[in-house]
Amino acid sequence: MRGRAVGLGLLGLGAFLLAAALAVKVFLVPTMVRLPLDQTGSTTVSDEDATFLDMKVLEEQQGFAQANVKVQGDPAAEDAGDDVAVWVSGTTITDEDGELVAPPTESTVCLDRRTAESVPCDAAQINDEPADIEGLTVTFPLGTEARDYDVWNSNVGAAVTARYVGEEEVEGVSVYRFEQSIPDTVIDEREVPSQLAGGSGSGNVTADVVFSNDRMLLVEPTSGKIVKVTENPVTVLRGPDGATGVTILSAEFAPEDSAVRKSVAEAADLRKQITLIRSVVPWSLAGLGLLLGVVGVVLLVPGRRGRHRGRRVDAAEYAVPAGS
Repeated sequence: MRGRAVGLGLLGLGAFLLAAALAVKVFLVPTMVRLPLDQTGSTTVSDEDATFLDMKVLEEQQGFAQANVKVQGDPAAEDAGDDVAVWVSGTTITDEDGELVAPPTESTVCLDRRTAESVPCDAAQINDEPADIEGLTVTFPLGTEARDYDVWNSNVGAAVTARYVGEEEVEGVSVYRFEQSIPDTVIDEREVPSQLAGGSGSGNVTADVVFSNDRMLLVEPTSGKIVKVTENPVTVLRGPDGATGVTILSAEFAPEDSAVRKSVAEAADLRKQITLIRSVVPWSLAGLGLLLGVVGVVLLVPGRRGRHRGRRVDAAEYAVPAGS
């Protein structure tokens, strides 16, 4: 009787753990494994030998330039909720004295908290102007796949394909490598002195602002975190006759090694947390529940040990008759 009670208890506990494993998969994982509403972060890349236009004297300068990108989530935004995160991203490019090399930019984007894709919303804007932002922006999705993705570029106002190139290792962590190439694209027009637009005459002309960029991104796939980005933005003036004028900005931006190590460590920590919630916890609960259920069933099945159902033999049958 006691064995039966223990078996029933183990069987019930096993069933409870199996149900808990299913609940973690169905309810807990979708709730916890998604982009945060209160995201904070920053990335800094620099070039010691960049070329840029000094707007004070209207001459090209060469030297140190640094681009800093800051991201801040806005959980109080009207569009923020269970499925959508609202993140504000700002970029500044400065010289060694902290003077602006280019006008600062700021964008607000609404992200699907599971796919990291931009979704339409009232809050979406670039420099206070409403914008239809598409594709990925400042992060890749949780569970990034080994395939191409469309990644937004504010300069050209469009999402451009970032090709999946392969897998490599950074600081002992496996990452996916993506490469994005933007050819010469006219992004604006400006009224400038003819000489700045490659002309030799006097007076002003209307010049095209032409932008191009080659970008490389290393992404830790489980967390979707970009652990390293290098890029080669080039912005020049092009005159009405097609001549190339001054360079507004040309740089080969890359992060410091210490910054890469920090990003990799953060990504590895996020990967562990996600793996724990998504795989370790539910599979551990399921495995333990199954084991307890099997033990419970074994204890409930009637044993056959110690039972002998053969014909009973009387000792008298083997007694030797008297006088034999």
